[in-house]
Amino acid sequence: MIPNQSSGTNDSSIFSKLRRFIVAIMILTLIMVSNSPLKAYAYTGDISPDKFDVSSLELPGLGPIVPTSWQYYNNNPDFKPITSPLNGAVGNASSVLRIAPITRMASEVHAIPVVDGVWILNGKPYAPVVIESPDNTLIVVSTGESTEDGQLFREVIREEISDLPIGAVIYDHAHYPKGTATLLDGDVPNMIIAHPDSNEIVKNSTGLANASIPELGPNLDGRSKIQFGAYLPATGKDAMLAPQTLVVGAESAWIPADTEVAEGEILTVEGIEMQFFHAITDTEDSLTTWLPNYNGQGIAIDNVVWPQNNLYTLRGDRYRPPQDWIAALTTIRDLQPDIILSVGSGGAPIVGKQECFDAVTSLMDMMRFINDQSLRLTAQGVRADELTHHMSMPESLLKSRFVNEFYGQFDTYPAAQPTSNHGWFSGYSEDIHHLPRAVYADYLIQLSGGEENVMAAYTTAMEQGEYLWAKELAVSLYYAVPDNDTYRQALADVFRQLGQMSPGLIVRNFYINAALSLEGDDKISLMDVEPKEWVTENPTEAVDRLRIRIVPELATGVDGVLEFKFVDDNQSAALHIRNSIAEFVPDPDKYYKAVDASIDISEDNFAAYYRGEIGVDDFLANSSSTSGPAKELLSVFDEFVTIPMYPRTRDF
Repeated sequence: MIPNQSSGTNDSSIFSKLRRFIVAIMILTLIMVSNSPLKAYAYTGDISPDKFDVSSLELPGLGPIVPTSWQYYNNNPDFKPITSPLNGAVGNASSVLRIAPITRMASEVHAIPVVDGVWILNGKPYAPVVIESPDNTLIVVSTGESTEDGQLFREVIREEISDLPIGAVIYDHAHYPKGTATLLDGDVPNMIIAHPDSNEIVKNSTGLANASIPELGPNLDGRSKIQFGAYLPATGKDAMLAPQTLVVGAESAWIPADTEVAEGEILTVEGIEMQFFHAITDTEDSLTTWLPNYNGQGIAIDNVVWPQNNLYTLRGDRYRPPQDWIAALTTIRDLQPDIILSVGSGGAPIVGKQECFDAVTSLMDMMRFINDQSLRLTAQGVRADELTHHMSMPESLLKSRFVNEFYGQFDTYPAAQPTSNHGWFSGYSEDIHHLPRAVYADYLIQLSGGEENVMAAYTTAMEQGEYLWAKELAVSLYYAVPDNDTYRQALADVFRQLGQMSPGLIVRNFYINAALSLEGDDKISLMDVEPKEWVTENPTEAVDRLRIRIVPELATGVDGVLEFKFVDDNQSAALHIRNSIAEFVPDPDKYYKAVDASIDISEDNFAAYYRGEIGVDDFLANSSSTSGPAKELLSVFDEFVTIPMYPRTRDF
């Protein structure tokens, strides 16, 4: 059975169609956006393409779907966002409507039959593919991001697909292998298949990020919470306009893979011939699974053919080379599949050779355009942060629904291409040194004749719809006087306006979170800290990461070796503090300098200190024993404290 790609609706007016669609996605938003794992999956409404036709929807007054530009944000006083009739969320729904027919996000988690013996679950964008094998077992591709996901997916599989045991699991990439134990629930698979790098990537991850610099993982995870709307309210103008279900830091039920597959390797999995191809997309361990002949169909299961795209992610992560993603797309195109199941990206099944070819080609060409034009302009001397002002996506590409700004926005991609190679410096001498933001703000305000004049110019810019100029003025006022409530609100107002105009969910979330931070939500921060479980399982690595918390002013003139002895498993490590740096010492007994102070501690006590739950005094008081100047040496490090995204001081 092939899922119906477009079915009609009896609504006669555009407004009623739009309202029905927004109600459906808002129901998802109310349930899915939280800081804790989901507790239920049964809720009402459906936006999947087999239930709801959005192909004819339009947004009067918003104009054609085109890439965003600075003129869009700075010369668009007539823009009118939509307001959700369910929860009051305000924003630009053009990209939501554009992507709806090619996504499988829905208001309930159900099994979609693809062909006889193959299903893909909808509801969650990373819900798995399930394949029935001739060995009377099931093969499951992707297990979710948490223990609850595994439980949920198993329940749906048992209720709607089969009671056959799960004989094999395949991980398509490192983001969603974390529901395995609860998905299996006692089943013993013959193999868990993954890319050769998968186990190491998942093991070393402290959250969502796969950081090139491990110490920056918590910072990237803090940005991830902003990107995925963890702090946004469930109702009101700042609620999410469309669902993003990722819960950063949810409890994991990951089981390491026991079968690593080489590039192009062919395996017989539960009686089915499969071929595996490595891919680099949003992770470096993506794995494409090719079934060359399953009931007469060539089926590609992948983390490559996304219905939305995100060549650069604002949360930060490893560079995503377009050439690598294009290579993965080329592999799928050359296989000439009849069906593409993009398991980790929320894509609806793509059915038909021509449909598969068109989807893959449009994504390839979009990525080539971004990459090649970014490099062309850079070679001509255009600064990285100016590239987007010289680029506009060709209309021929915009005809494909796969070329959209639902998730990432095109204007956020170009700068990532050259900076991945030449770094932050543009090559222009004026960019080598610059004034601190606060000092620049002081000079600008002085030049303008005072804060009142800058505020008046801001008000005029807002009235005329010159929102980027208004942002620059409000930013200067904030950095000059960060605790001034009027200036904070002015900056919040323009951030909220920019967020409501933005078609991309990620951009909107960053703008709205910034507004809420300015209005006093101190939870919103670019900071995060490793989970307790990671600290207790990796205590010596956590000691190593204390290096980056040393405060030079406090460490001036201090020289000593501080040893941490973990009594639970007899591990130890030390830090040699000198010259306002801290050198990690993995084996204190073999170090050239003797230990000056030591602390005997449990992993739990150390984790509480490391995560900022207790201070130095309580940490030492709870230790088994201390020796030497332990407090003096430990006091040169920052204690972890969350700093708001927009603090009320010029100290940051």
